[in-house]
Amino acid sequence: MNYCDVLNIVNGKLMCGSIKKQIKNIQIDSRKVKRNDLFIALIGKNHDSHNYIKQVLKHKPSCIIVCKKIDIKTKVPIILVEDTNDSLIKLGTFFKNKYNVPVVAITGSIGKTTTKELINDILSKKYKVLKSEKNYNNHIGIPLTLFKLNKSYDICVLEMGMNHLKEISVLSKMARPDVGVITNIGSAHIGNLGNQKNIFKAKMEIVDGMDDGLLIVNGKDKYLKKVKYFNTFKCGIDLCPYNIKINDKVSFDLIINNKNYHFIYNSNNISLIMNFVLAIKVGLLFNINVEDIKEVVKNYQMPKERMNVYVKNNIKIINDCYNASYESVIAILDVLKCEKNEKIVILGDILELGKHSKTIHKKIGKKLKQLKNSTILLVGSEVKYIKGKHYKYFNSNKELIDYLKKINLNSKTILIKGSRNMHLEEVDNFLKI
Repeated sequence: MNYCDVLNIVNGKLMCGSIKKQIKNIQIDSRKVKRNDLFIALIGKNHDSHNYIKQVLKHKPSCIIVCKKIDIKTKVPIILVEDTNDSLIKLGTFFKNKYNVPVVAITGSIGKTTTKELINDILSKKYKVLKSEKNYNNHIGIPLTLFKLNKSYDICVLEMGMNHLKEISVLSKMARPDVGVITNIGSAHIGNLGNQKNIFKAKMEIVDGMDDGLLIVNGKDKYLKKVKYFNTFKCGIDLCPYNIKINDKVSFDLIINNKNYHFIYNSNNISLIMNFVLAIKVGLLFNINVEDIKEVVKNYQMPKERMNVYVKNNIKIINDCYNASYESVIAILDVLKCEKNEKIVILGDILELGKHSKTIHKKIGKKLKQLKNSTILLVGSEVKYIKGKHYKYFNSNKELIDYLKKINLNSKTILIKGSRNMHLEEVDNFLKI
């Protein structure tokens, strides 16, 4: 692919330049541009990549896409478009259509990343899989993943996130999933979407690009069990876990092809069970041997900052601070009930709740009161809706850390939970020292 191909794909206008070089990679970060890369100048909330065009040119890219007129004389082709974000999506669509490997797309309010990683690990037993890395689950991250497609890949596994209506629809139409997976419908982003019915509507946009693909949903969810999409498999109904047991791990049985199979996963968080069943169903759909699936489930380790449990200096730390919603907080507090040690609960704000914030935080407060032998430490502004006689409140992570330095943490179990923008990994980092 060279700049002429790009010109046609993005429907742009050539401003200057004429050197016809093959494009090596596509970059959106000016610091990562190398010789013969295509650079797309995006405009974000806090930065405008057009300000770095001169620096990019020093690395001799093959082509640059902009949405502002640039007064620079160069032989490097610069293509003007109306919207560089839209060009990113058009190029992502081009790569998907070019290689056309089967796509499994995962969305949901909670557990998207866990389910994505499980599905990747299961499918990797038989296939070469391209998966979306980190939190690359939006209109920027998904094209960046699709750009990596080539003939060597058998399957692509993508996580799709959103915080407004119509976002997943765009992603689905770009990636055209053969299999869509929805984990659940919770309250995450309810401040933007207004209510759970709209959250359900937004998650169901995953079918917009699916043609005749299979939709696999959590049939235990009160919204998803009512899905009427013509080609739907409902885990928990069509593939139902039973004989569920909880100790330090969770075990359950499934009937697969009229035969009973016993599964164990390495966590005592029972709320994860449907994530595992969804991933198992995807594995079966792609003809992965059941024994191989069992092995993956048994050995699976949670992604970073998601239910990571470790012991440091006789202190047990449960780091679940990657993000938070009402449902995920309730689930982790249920796990904490099983802990015999004295407990310290560090809880930060749940964000993006809008007018629902007061109500939801108060509901969490009722759950906290059920915890025995616990110290409750709350950081942020929204958690002040949680009322408790002996609860301690902090305005910042620094205030909280200063307090932790003064108290005895020995033989305690410490939970760290809060929304991503609360940056509670700072507390976890302190405890690791």
